[in-house]
Amino acid sequence: MKKISLFVGILAVMVIFIFVITSEKDGIRKIDVKTLQNKLENEEITLLDVREVSEYEGGHIEEAVNAPLSSFDATRLPYPKDAPIYVICRSGNRSAQAAMQLIDAGYTEIYDVSGGMISWEANE
Repeated sequence: MKKISLFVGILAVMVIFIFVITSEKDGIRKIDVKTLQNKLENEEITLLDVREVSEYEGGHIEEAVNAPLSSFDATRLPYPKDAPIYVICRSGNRSAQAAMQLIDAGYTEIYDVSGGMISWEANE
């Protein structure tokens, strides 16, 4: 029983360690909606909303630019490669995909909004 507990404990520590090491290794930083709100209030930022047009038209953050993931092409964006870009979607899945495309296209400062618009609306 002690061996099993020790094994599970070591395994848990390893999983956490791997997650921490790889979470920002790809150049994508996760931020929460409160941090995004603070940025929007105090800075001029680039915020890409990668939901589809109908979702965006149904309600969006005023400063957000709609760039639907279904037609997203990170290589054709007009932003400097070293400029911070914030990405949001409905729940965080599509924004993570768009963030990876941005990294692959050479962008270096990408922020993925955790929880997406669901969290944003719950925070209002």
